[in-house]
Amino acid sequence: MNKKKKITILVCTLFMVFSLGACGKTKEDAAVVTQQESSLQIESMDEETTSEESTTFNNGEEDDIELKDTIEIDFTYDYTEDIKADVAYVVSNSSSLQEELKNIDTITQKYTLLAESALTQGEMNVASQWLYVIWDTELNNLWSRFSSLANQNTKEMVLEEQRNWIAMKEEVTLMSLGSQEENGSMYPMLVNSLWEEKTKNRAYFIANELAQIEGESFAMPEASTKYGLFVDNQGTDAVYSSLITQQSWEGEDEAIISVYRLGEIEGSFIDNGNGNLDFTSDDGSIKGTIQINGWNGATFEVTETIGAVPFSVGEKFEFPFAF
Repeated sequence: MNKKKKITILVCTLFMVFSLGACGKTKEDAAVVTQQESSLQIESMDEETTSEESTTFNNGEEDDIELKDTIEIDFTYDYTEDIKADVAYVVSNSSSLQEELKNIDTITQKYTLLAESALTQGEMNVASQWLYVIWDTELNNLWSRFSSLANQNTKEMVLEEQRNWIAMKEEVTLMSLGSQEENGSMYPMLVNSLWEEKTKNRAYFIANELAQIEGESFAMPEASTKYGLFVDNQGTDAVYSSLITQQSWEGEDEAIISVYRLGEIEGSFIDNGNGNLDFTSDDGSIKGTIQINGWNGATFEVTETIGAVPFSVGEKFEFPFAF
């Protein structure tokens, strides 16, 4: 079975278990932050259900907020404006950027009611969409504040990187999940789940930049030292090389390494801790060391080769852009 397909099935299964288990900037600059409006694919459903369950959440910590309104479970309804209102409420009622990012998760709890009510693949696709939109909306909100406060040099630097991030989304999606043809009707759900995670990561990055401008203490969340998606875009809007470490459907740790003009190798790895992974290609012809540096990217160094391969012992490849 294709490795991307294995991961696809795993994500789908996890989502199904979860579902059933229960811009102070100009318009032109704002448009580069997200592709939300053009990417939304709302599927019409024949049935409509309503939940009267309260969506008030508080995990017991002093600075948490409560969203006191209820949500109607309607898979044909456009929740965009509701989500914007919830995000605005969180921004206004959070004592710091750190609290704000944590409290955005409170909104996701509210909209998991949709996922818990989803019975068909189409409904799962729709439910996953809104969880992505929450973080997409927060990213735009953060960008608006960053754009209005950053000096010109900082703004231009981060804006270029943000444009590159958006431009690479389609290619990164294909690298991570494969094509729509490979995944069938679950593909929208897989894409939404992927970009919920990656957009959340990006929101933390912009929040960190904003915190520096405002002189506010801010800590990035702990990044995995084992799994991730890293690219070398050479400062452009295209992926030149990439490194993906992930767990297969069978539970095996695997890596896919694509190096510009040299080709792609797939294999497994052993986790030595602290982000140090011993890699062996599937055919045994290439061995190397992967170093995961979290938010600072990753590297791969070739330590052993057998036969005619396009890699040399001692070659080291860097993947500085962490998605």
